[in-house]
Amino acid sequence: MANRPLARSLVRHFGNLLVSAIGVLLLSLAAWLRPALIVPLLWGGALVYLGVLLPRWIGRRERLRRAEAARQADLGKWGFACRDHAGPWLNYIDHPLLQRCEQFAGRYFYGEWLIIHDGLLIINPGHSSVDLHLGEVRYDFARPRTYAWDGCTPKVPFYWLAILGIPDWWEKRHPILRLQQGLVRESEVFWPLAHPASLVHDALYQYLNVAPLAKHEADRLFFHMLRRAGMAWSLAFAYYLAVRLFGALDVRGPAPANSALRCVTPLPASAEAPALNFAAPARSA
Repeated sequence: MANRPLARSLVRHFGNLLVSAIGVLLLSLAAWLRPALIVPLLWGGALVYLGVLLPRWIGRRERLRRAEAARQADLGKWGFACRDHAGPWLNYIDHPLLQRCEQFAGRYFYGEWLIIHDGLLIINPGHSSVDLHLGEVRYDFARPRTYAWDGCTPKVPFYWLAILGIPDWWEKRHPILRLQQGLVRESEVFWPLAHPASLVHDALYQYLNVAPLAKHEADRLFFHMLRRAGMAWSLAFAYYLAVRLFGALDVRGPAPANSALRCVTPLPASAEAPALNFAAPARSA
């Protein structure tokens, strides 16, 4: 599963599925209430489909070439490739971000953008070097990189004029843990409501084919992080249901084994990172 070929369908993707679902709903309502609107709706639907299709079609060859080059680089460096995601890339972090999750105790995984180490998650850990012969990986936390994600998926470019998709909602202050100069520091960011949850969920989904966690665990963590951020239970459950039913359809079954690589770089003390426990009551807004 780790070495599946790159596949980015031009037609079978969330954008077209979303447009199709809305179109069927509108046509059904028109057939029931106002049949004369069916023809104008069909013409309008063609324009909407073009708005979703053209941004994916123009420049597609170059994007595929770059994605395949990145995939081959991962295979050569790590011995595995992460799952592909087409974006669009709207948000970024330029520092290592930490999250403690007790349910991942005893799990170990080391990748370009994600570390899972006995319940400690580090996203965007920094520059890395790998020796596949010795089975060792080193990280330079003092040389962070930039990790980008799209927020809550799907996000669909429309005629290069707008980005349509699942909202991340209003901005608020979020406490986070970050690595600075090798030390764990508490910080505060002013992000949209769903950003912390979508960041962690996207990073876990990126390596869901090779990391030692099951899809339902990543989805459950997503739900609890939304609740901890202050999202209402009903809305958080709707987001959870969407990823549970439609997210990572290519990955099913039990979790992969722990990483065969051994991290020789000292990691920050996991005790400094507060735990997120699935069984703990969620905080309201």
